[in-house]
Amino acid sequence: MNSILFALCLWQATAAAVKTNLNTVCAIGCQTTVSNIGFSGISALEDYYGSLCGNFLQVKSTFNCMREYCSESGLLEGWNGLNEACELDGGTELLPWSIIDNVTEAEVKSWPILTYEDTQLGAEFNTSVSVDQDLFQIGYQTIFDWEDQRTKRHNYGYAIVGFWGIIVLFGTVHNFIRYLMDSSILQSKTITRFQGFIDKYLAVPPIFTTKKRYRIFSMPSTPRLQAIIISIYFIISIVLMCVDYSAFSENLYFTKKSTQLWRYIGDRAGALVINNLPVMWLFATRNNILLWVTGWDFATFNTFHRWIGRACAIEIFLHGMAVCIYQYKELGTEYFLPLWKDVDWYMGVVAACSIILTTLFASAPIRKSVYDLFLLVHQSFAVACLVGLWYHLPVDGPDYVGFIWPCIAVWSFDRLVRIFQVLIWNKFASYSSAEYNHDANVIQLKTRVRRIASPRPGSYFYVYGWRSLKFWESHPFTLSGWKTVNTTEESYTELIFLISVQNGFTSRLRGQLVHPEKSGINASLAARKACLFVEGPYGSQFHPWNSETALFIIGGAGITVATSFMQDLVDLVKSGKHIDQKVKRVKIVWAVKSPAFYQFVYERYMATWEAIFASTDIEVSLDVYLTVPSKMNSNYESSTPEHRAETSENTKKMDTVISPSSSSNSHIATEKAPSEEISTNTDTTTLEMNFTHGRPIISDVVRSQIETLRSSGEKKLALVGCGPATMAHDIRLSFVESSNDGQAAIDFHLAPFGW
Repeated sequence: MNSILFALCLWQATAAAVKTNLNTVCAIGCQTTVSNIGFSGISALEDYYGSLCGNFLQVKSTFNCMREYCSESGLLEGWNGLNEACELDGGTELLPWSIIDNVTEAEVKSWPILTYEDTQLGAEFNTSVSVDQDLFQIGYQTIFDWEDQRTKRHNYGYAIVGFWGIIVLFGTVHNFIRYLMDSSILQSKTITRFQGFIDKYLAVPPIFTTKKRYRIFSMPSTPRLQAIIISIYFIISIVLMCVDYSAFSENLYFTKKSTQLWRYIGDRAGALVINNLPVMWLFATRNNILLWVTGWDFATFNTFHRWIGRACAIEIFLHGMAVCIYQYKELGTEYFLPLWKDVDWYMGVVAACSIILTTLFASAPIRKSVYDLFLLVHQSFAVACLVGLWYHLPVDGPDYVGFIWPCIAVWSFDRLVRIFQVLIWNKFASYSSAEYNHDANVIQLKTRVRRIASPRPGSYFYVYGWRSLKFWESHPFTLSGWKTVNTTEESYTELIFLISVQNGFTSRLRGQLVHPEKSGINASLAARKACLFVEGPYGSQFHPWNSETALFIIGGAGITVATSFMQDLVDLVKSGKHIDQKVKRVKIVWAVKSPAFYQFVYERYMATWEAIFASTDIEVSLDVYLTVPSKMNSNYESSTPEHRAETSENTKKMDTVISPSSSSNSHIATEKAPSEEISTNTDTTTLEMNFTHGRPIISDVVRSQIETLRSSGEKKLALVGCGPATMAHDIRLSFVESSNDGQAAIDFHLAPFGW
């Protein structure tokens, strides 16, 4: 459905580009020149289209002008154009061309000659008139400029849709080539180098390569390619708004040159907004086939969606201001103020304000602080925008009414797919369970779903429910693990989520799990059954096990990405399919603030890894960086028996050897020496664990793994990252630095950390 709608938009952009019809322009030019005066019979003040299309003297003057100044071969086409306007706009028919067949040249010479001065004086005639050549040129130029501007705003609007079509096509081709290469169907050194160039210089690197600039501009870790696409989009939009305007002082439609320009600017800005809307709506949906076609993640399309929205807000503001200035200067206060009572006018204001306010409320600070309010406001204003346009466009932009329907279709399709996914995945007869750990301040959700398909590592689901009046509310959470049960009694898949408690939705979940009257909010553990539904899965696929080394660099709650991939590897080991994979070593580097959070994750996810991987030749190691600028709790209990016996000694050693970072770069800690590591590995342990106070130096971590890879004679490293914006920025920079060395092929994947 999404692909069909996008294809239709592209078809419209390429095939429906319009050209100015000079035969029609000539006919309308003649009609315009004689419509500025009065004739005996039907009055334009009483019946505008009745006079324009049915006043014998006026129509006869129009036809004579056409016969004198328009090409003979285009007369029929010109008449058809005038008649079509009469039928569509006035609900009447134009008098037939035959009324001028018997008019001789001598009779025409007896008619008064209509000049530009006559049109300005509003003269009235009781006979047909002959149009002066200079006046015809003015009328022709008036209509030509009007139709030319109409053509340009149509074509420039289609150009915006075409731009995004080219971007999507580029992503589709790139994704298809990558698929062929990963499947070994296509092998080419030239294509491999081209893919490497795209990843190294465009797809992965952040906008700024220095941390100082990153801090000054406070920008997210936006990939360079996205920034380039957005910049080109804005440059094109600005250029299309600023070029190809024309105005002249004797225009028969406008009293001033300035009002001509204001009208043209306002119309073009409005056209660009309307053409942007279907693309903006499509990029906002999570059930978007373009995600699969291009291989891009939802965050990429969401970034494009936001910037298109910002462009629309600027353009709709310009549209509103330009049209208001035009109407005020052209009509004056007496006629301008009553316009605000017209439905099409004030509903246009509603649509414009909705787009502008939606953009303002979508700013990052508001999204992060009051996300629930943001969703409600965002969707409410989106509906208000479409309703406003529905009443505004039929009068002020009838050519663009059709652009509303793709927005409605995209939204409806997305909601239907969401409902379908909820129905097909969830077992409504079963309850989910939720557990809150106060020390770690995390919630672990477990929900049973039908065994429709195997869960994908790194994917995320949207969670609904919780006996809330806000039953429509959903929030995305990354899958941290799963368990499959298939017995004669029951068959289901249990999806597991690990949620760090924040404000809003997760805070309300915690409140429902903790019973203040019994244990209070400080209870160390709260668990209960819950009514919970999930929708998904979403997220792009990644295969780290095709590389000899898989390196996970994780920050905080992003550990769910690592645990889900490790769950996938555990399943491969249990089924014996791990021998078909290339992976030989897995290293997880985890920066975490709370020791209690680490302990909770270890007990629920990592404790079984040693036993599972003991029978394989896969090396698994975990480096934990405690980022709190304080000493480790003296009562912190180790997660393994071996480590528990050494807690006191190791704590002292960590306190004396490792100190919080004093580096000027706050996100980089003092690098630990190998002799300073606190390790729990023994001769019988396959899971090596190291603990350090401070933050990891990501570039050194990546470089170390590449050196290990190189010394082992291996070639490929899978680099998976998930963390806050600063960490994501450093991970991208580390990929670029390592790619410059050319010592190993790096397969890069950065999972979304925040929403």
